[in-house]
Amino acid sequence: MEKAKISAWQLFCIIVLFELGTSLVVSVGIGAKQDAWLAILVSLGGGLALFLMYGYLFRLFPTIPLTSYIQKIVGTYIGWPLGLLYMLYFIYTASRILRDGGILLVNSAYNATPIFVINFVIIITIAYVVYHGIEVLARTVEIMMILFIVLGILGNASVLFSGIMDVKNLLPVLENGWKPVLQTAFPLTFAFPGEMVCFTMLLPYLNKPKLVTRIGIVGMLISSIILSYTIALNVTVLGVDMTSRATFPLLTTVGKVDVAGILERVDIIVILTLVIGVFFKIAVYFYSATIGIADLFKIENHRKFILPVGILILNSSMIIASNTSEHLKEGLKVVPFYEAAPFQLYIPLTLLIVAFIRKKFNPQYLSK
Repeated sequence: MEKAKISAWQLFCIIVLFELGTSLVVSVGIGAKQDAWLAILVSLGGGLALFLMYGYLFRLFPTIPLTSYIQKIVGTYIGWPLGLLYMLYFIYTASRILRDGGILLVNSAYNATPIFVINFVIIITIAYVVYHGIEVLARTVEIMMILFIVLGILGNASVLFSGIMDVKNLLPVLENGWKPVLQTAFPLTFAFPGEMVCFTMLLPYLNKPKLVTRIGIVGMLISSIILSYTIALNVTVLGVDMTSRATFPLLTTVGKVDVAGILERVDIIVILTLVIGVFFKIAVYFYSATIGIADLFKIENHRKFILPVGILILNSSMIIASNTSEHLKEGLKVVPFYEAAPFQLYIPLTLLIVAFIRKKFNPQYLSK
């Protein structure tokens, strides 16, 4: 690992931008219809439970990443292959996010540009930041957080003053009871807050380890409130039916803004917001994958893996789905249950149980 440290505020900014990422512009939780905003908040409970589990493992091994302590817990012969699988999972997830960003940019602003070119530019820029290390990434996040807040204020103000919101679209609340909400919230736990598993690679860099749990909870809480508000905003403007059918409902919502015929076409706000979110979400996965692979193969300089990991992410973003519809369907129906759940819940839970048992019967093994 790098000999570097990041502050509590920087970690908080990374968590917020990471959690929002592309979630702001897609129809997250719309399976619960007008109660989508509630499903997001309910899914937060499961996400916080997952993060507390990651935090407990971090407190047991505060100076090493997941790829190292997974071998301490279950042994090298099992832990090393599992660590490698995690790195492949990070690369795959980064490629999905890159595809999301490329699709939106092509559909909204660059319809004459091949998606490969868009994705190439994005991944090259991210690779440059990752090459300079976690401290540069953290400082960049601090700057972009300010821009992100400004864009959010401008976007909400434009929608509010345009008078296109209809709060009645959110009614009736819980029309069909809690069942649809809970059925939607369960996969959301893995599609949204559960992605925090990749922070098991970054937490050792925090200069105040005791603040990990507090920072994680506050960051996830704020992210969930923002996301819940955003989906509610989309429903008030577009209605449930249009929100569910729109590929990028937030872009459609902002596209309806018209303030006295003066303020129109503020789509650029959504596009910039997405670019910021996509950039840092991919960057976290990218950086986690490179330092993880370096740790597994005992290579001191993670920079040697930036080029191959970048190429893998770029190429995977082009071949994971044949079209946009297939890509989005896979992301909502397949990934949460069959790909994310094992890495975000089953394996960490098993590690937690084994570590707890080993600590109880042999406390000294943690220091070996």
